[in-house]
Amino acid sequence: MPSFTIHLMGRAVPLTVDLDCADIEELAQAVGQSRFVLGNLTEPDEDGVYRRVMIAFNRIECVVEAA
Repeated sequence: MPSFTIHLMGRAVPLTVDLDCADIEELAQAVGQSRFVLGNLTEPDEDGVYRRVMIAFNRIECVVEAA
């Protein structure tokens, strides 16, 4: 799963998330077909768990393909 850095409205620190999209073009197409994107955080939380996330597209300000 490719990693993307996602900047969300109302959040100072971006999230780095592994998404089920092959690239940024596929993610852009998904915006028109769904209200949410599903993925996995690339950093563990305070319990050491890599959480699954659901992000609403209307909260996304910018997406950058991570290296």
